[in-house]
Amino acid sequence: MNPAPVLRLDLAGRVALANRAARTVFGREDLQGHSWLRICPGMGTALWRRVLSAPQPVQHEVTLGALRILFTHVRSTDSAFVFAFGADVTQQRQNERLLEEQAANLAIQARFPDMNPGPVLRLKLDSTILLANKAAAAVFGRDLAGLRWIDLLSPLDAARWDEIVAAREPIYIEAAIDDRVWVFAHRRDHESELVFAYGADITYQKQTERALRQSEKMATLGTLVAGVAHELNNPAAAAGRASAQLRDAIARLEQLHVHLEAVGLTPAMRDVLVEIDGLARDRAGASSQFGALEQSDLEASVEEWLDERAIEEAWVIAPPLVELGFDPNALSAIEARFSGRALAAVLNWMAGIFHVYALLNEVNQGSTRISEIVRALKSYSYLGQAPILEVDLHEGLDNTLVILRSKLKAGVTVEREYAADLPPVTAYGSELNQVWTNLLDNAVDAMGGRGHITIRTSRDGPWAVVEIEDGGPGIPEAIQARVFDPFFTTKEPGKGTGLGLSTSFSIITDKHKGQLAFVSRPGLTVFTVKLPIAGPPVGVSK
Repeated sequence: MNPAPVLRLDLAGRVALANRAARTVFGREDLQGHSWLRICPGMGTALWRRVLSAPQPVQHEVTLGALRILFTHVRSTDSAFVFAFGADVTQQRQNERLLEEQAANLAIQARFPDMNPGPVLRLKLDSTILLANKAAAAVFGRDLAGLRWIDLLSPLDAARWDEIVAAREPIYIEAAIDDRVWVFAHRRDHESELVFAYGADITYQKQTERALRQSEKMATLGTLVAGVAHELNNPAAAAGRASAQLRDAIARLEQLHVHLEAVGLTPAMRDVLVEIDGLARDRAGASSQFGALEQSDLEASVEEWLDERAIEEAWVIAPPLVELGFDPNALSAIEARFSGRALAAVLNWMAGIFHVYALLNEVNQGSTRISEIVRALKSYSYLGQAPILEVDLHEGLDNTLVILRSKLKAGVTVEREYAADLPPVTAYGSELNQVWTNLLDNAVDAMGGRGHITIRTSRDGPWAVVEIEDGGPGIPEAIQARVFDPFFTTKEPGKGTGLGLSTSFSIITDKHKGQLAFVSRPGLTVFTVKLPIAGPPVGVSK
């Protein structure tokens, strides 16, 4: 049912499954069983090896008839398959070529305003319109001469106009007018004391960007799902193993209870066993109090003590007795209370009860970890909640760290410096989490997967401030001005579309009316997000 082509490939590159869209794109129904390296143009052996070995999804763009399809290759969670997700980028490529042609012709056509396909306006320094071409009149639906430009273009205010008048470089302002999106380039001519505004229709470009952002979200979602599945698998497997062992452990404990009853316990002896039961329950959930070498030495000495008293399977019961905190001296105290057959029965019971509690603790830890991940994932996505609501920034950051844990734990340490007085922020919660994901993911990639990240929060008057600092190599000064540009990326081909920071900038500045900035030098990069605590102005929903 997916309108885009999706294929599942085995590790040899053979097509295991292909949806209807894939069969339509390739123009054949018999894709299953065929080699992906043969049917996908340009998919050679070297590129396939990179698909199998690269830690991140690998992208490959191909021409199929009149279509341009971008395939993103994602390994399955168990690494047994590769999924190829296709995205139709035909319109995007056409739009890019069209924009290039428009840019090439703009310089010539601007000399003849009425021949220009886009709006062209000549303005006085007080923003009064002196001249507007036919395209401008068509966009605004009336003759514009004599009107104030600052009153017509809604995103333009007095402060922004002063910036245009003072600038020596073009100032770009984007505006939605009816069902179209325009970008107006404002250039101050200091010789004629005029300002010229040149408009370009970027509606299709915006639609293409939205489609690409959605494609990037899906690729990011695939990576996050793989990481979360890995994180869920570990505690689930541990709980499964423990529960399987627990059945045998409980059965053995029942037998040990029978042996205890057979030796004839006095009330005083039973009181001692109750104390040991409580100790086992407490110790089962605690970390070992000994180092590895000390633990080994203690187990050896306990095993020797047991052998001296002809206790069977001393090597089996020695480790749990040490975990319980019993060394030879403590065991001698037990021996003073229980002698003969009772001693062996009690020692075996002590090891058995500790083993049962330890397995129960493993099951509890595994299920708790699974619940924590599921709770974090639900909170991360704000599933079932209103789009805009009061958001706890600390909770959002913590949930994002949980979702990214599989990527962070390889060698990244995270320090959290949270302000205790930071109030909830009225915001689009799920989209803020997308920003934290992009910033943290970029920080990890910048450091090569190893290093230190610091997350700070603070309050600055009506603003909530979040800083994400990494110790990577920094952003070269020559490209810092382009960091938030759409499609600009420093990552290798196939590792990023260049929309992560652009999307984050749009979410913070356009949707929340906040600020996103950064400072960077070798060894230190800090991205700073400022959000209005009261939330974006009513009606802002770009």
